[in-house]
Amino acid sequence: MNGIALRQQHQQHYHNSVSGLGLNKEGKYRPSTVIRTDTLTDKYTIHGEIGRGKFAVVRKGINNETGEEVAAKYIRKRRKGKTCREEILREVVMLELGLEHPRLVDLKEVFETQNELILITEFCAGGELFTECVIEESFNESDVIRFLVQILEGLVYLHERNIVHLDLKPQNILFTKPFPHGDIKVCDLGFACLVNTGEDIRDIIGTPDYVAPEVLSYEPLGLYTDMWSLGVLTYVMLTAHSPFAGKDNQETFLNISQVNLDFPDSLFHDTSPLAQDFITKLLVKEPEERMTAKQCLQHPWLTGRMEKILEISVEETKANSDNPESTNQDTDCESKLTNENSSEGKSANQNLDNSSRTLNKENPEEVLREISKGNVSSERENSSSEEVTKLILCSDILDPPQKEVAGLSSVCNENGDCVPYTGTDNDDGDDDDNKVSLV
Repeated sequence: MNGIALRQQHQQHYHNSVSGLGLNKEGKYRPSTVIRTDTLTDKYTIHGEIGRGKFAVVRKGINNETGEEVAAKYIRKRRKGKTCREEILREVVMLELGLEHPRLVDLKEVFETQNELILITEFCAGGELFTECVIEESFNESDVIRFLVQILEGLVYLHERNIVHLDLKPQNILFTKPFPHGDIKVCDLGFACLVNTGEDIRDIIGTPDYVAPEVLSYEPLGLYTDMWSLGVLTYVMLTAHSPFAGKDNQETFLNISQVNLDFPDSLFHDTSPLAQDFITKLLVKEPEERMTAKQCLQHPWLTGRMEKILEISVEETKANSDNPESTNQDTDCESKLTNENSSEGKSANQNLDNSSRTLNKENPEEVLREISKGNVSSERENSSSEEVTKLILCSDILDPPQKEVAGLSSVCNENGDCVPYTGTDNDDGDDDDNKVSLV
């Protein structure tokens, strides 16, 4: 984790009491995946770059035998003249522990050369959530609910296995297909680690807009740290604005430490009060008072909307059985979904496939996903409030943001505009990616 400091602590912390997984006897992260040393290009044809971090480059690859698309993440083993192989292996272990869950990016295999470890993962063709929610401002409230449920499914899975992600943000959430049809995959476990190992995790690490107060005060980190980041992520998904962004990092950190949170009407006039309640129960300074991932899934903002969609689906199914001649019942269903909290939530697709109306109650997420496919982005009002800072790039510190799986690479130029990142493979520098500077 780029220099994480572990300190012995006998007291177990909130959210860190899940029994089960831990480090091996040597206290090291040892992957079970066989590290291959044969030639990568014998199996994969490697194409252009699709992402970049300070010490990693991601390229698209094709399996020569199956034709399957993959992402190949090339990670330099030496930084500042010392080996970082153990840190990379920790990421491999975290990916292994998250295998076989539909909301987490799959690790397929690992290759090693003299200078690099190469992680072969699944390829996500839809790119980053960041592009849709911040740059394009594509989401309506129903989209946010649908994707939050999927993110939380992945987060519950990680937390049940004692894994804290520590870098939840829109750049680390991918779509399997282009919006609005893709599903969510949580990626980039490069900073993830195990909790409940008998040691505290303390480090000044993360992305400024998303770090929790305990990060800034150098208190123990845990699963609750992810829940703060999820609260910020929810705010950003709903508004394309950061709740704590200041004119510089120092002001942002002060806003976070003091929890200077508000919900300006210019951003939330068409958002339900339950959405604000959801956010306020995550953006709480005391870690033990935040909702857990499981509690989030039970919040009425998420469950209530899904129940309404289920009711609509059942009503439409019944109407269709009574009137088999009807072919355009989707319009009313979609209108109820998108206009309940928005006067401008007009669907661009008034004829959803009949399958969205015949899904059963046992699969509410599928109902939500299918109905929401027609809810193509409604425009959001651009806020002119000077009190709210537009989130242009989620403010990665010191260095350009990591784009380590499929997605766009961009940075902010001196004018604050989002422009393509054109760094090179041989970038040198301190081992400070995603570390929060308090100076």
